[in-house]
Amino acid sequence: MSKIFVQIASYRDPELVPTIRDLIAKAKYPENLTFGICWQRDETESLEEFTNDPRFRVMDVAYHKSEGLGWARNITQKFWKDEFYTLQIDSHHRFVQDWDMMCIDDYNQSLEFSKKPIITTYCTPFNPKDDYSIWNPTPCLMSQYEFSHDKLLMSMPWFIQDYKSRTKVIRARTLSGHFIFTQGKFCEEVQYDPRVYFGGYTEETSMSLRAYSHGYDFFSPYRMIMWHEYTRNYRVKHWEDHGHKTEQIKVTSGERDVISRNLVRQLFGQENHNIPFGIYGLGTERTLRDYEVAFGFDFKKCRIQDYTLKVKDAPNPTDWENQFIKTKFDLVCNWDLEFFKVLDFKKPKFLTFAVQNKSGEELLRKDFTIENEPQYVNLENGKYSVNLETTDKPNKIVMFLFDEEKQWSPRYEKQL
Repeated sequence: MSKIFVQIASYRDPELVPTIRDLIAKAKYPENLTFGICWQRDETESLEEFTNDPRFRVMDVAYHKSEGLGWARNITQKFWKDEFYTLQIDSHHRFVQDWDMMCIDDYNQSLEFSKKPIITTYCTPFNPKDDYSIWNPTPCLMSQYEFSHDKLLMSMPWFIQDYKSRTKVIRARTLSGHFIFTQGKFCEEVQYDPRVYFGGYTEETSMSLRAYSHGYDFFSPYRMIMWHEYTRNYRVKHWEDHGHKTEQIKVTSGERDVISRNLVRQLFGQENHNIPFGIYGLGTERTLRDYEVAFGFDFKKCRIQDYTLKVKDAPNPTDWENQFIKTKFDLVCNWDLEFFKVLDFKKPKFLTFAVQNKSGEELLRKDFTIENEPQYVNLENGKYSVNLETTDKPNKIVMFLFDEEKQWSPRYEKQL
């Protein structure tokens, strides 16, 4: 059997050693495993039992020198030495028996549909303190359910209720950072951007688009292969250690996160922050537009097609625009009159009123004028009813008051 290069980025995690032990014990061919580990450790941790094991390649780094998730995953990729397969996981997993052969079987099955498949999913949650007998046996897909307030695509586990009757891998829309099984060349072809600070909505979304643009396709297992511990409430998190500058911490987690989010929004064409991508940009085989059409996303407007929200099998129907379902919204919008009254405008002329979506695009614009709606311009009424039919969810109201003498007021904004 071909070798599997296992990548693990671990940050102060006492579950690292139990994860490695379980992975080796449950593999059908443990002798064919090699490891690349970015071990961001504290003084309580030890990997002594693996020190003389030639299968292990470890970067040992004190936790305060860590630069975040993308940085650590980039390091693990560099340990690849032409192994045919690679498996990327976190440091808090448990496995089923013969997981290695199951991954290879699913990969080979996916080759019927793609030249460069990735087996990936959000794994079913487990608690390492619980007995194995009560762990949930139901495997999961990744479902995309909304955009965050700052335009980032959000995913969550979706249980495959009919998994017992399934026999085929399932086409997926995104990859999971804690479970990637694919050809080893992925380590060179799609290298992690070390500036991507956190997982989920920055790591996984950016790597999904980049992998897809390099010709990779995503497939979820139809059966249980491994479990994942999501809470990590048993240990200190990176952002807790790196939240404030010290003699050892020169760049805070907050500063890294801002760069990471800006980078991802630029990658998806939502904003421009003049960030150079170099080797960490898109591939040449497929485009952002190809990704949106295939899987039902509109990153500019932060929209998700109903077909995708219902977790139907990818790819999506090809009539892309028609797949975004319009919804009726009946809103009563209130605003703070005192915000404008304290400005003491003497000759107000009009009050602008706009309803915007998450990406800041206007869904409705209304200008109240002194001639037609004096009760609004004179700040006697702070309520307005809005009826919309739109594919975008209203997110906030934005207002400005204009005065003949003092010109424009400061911006008023309120979340809906």
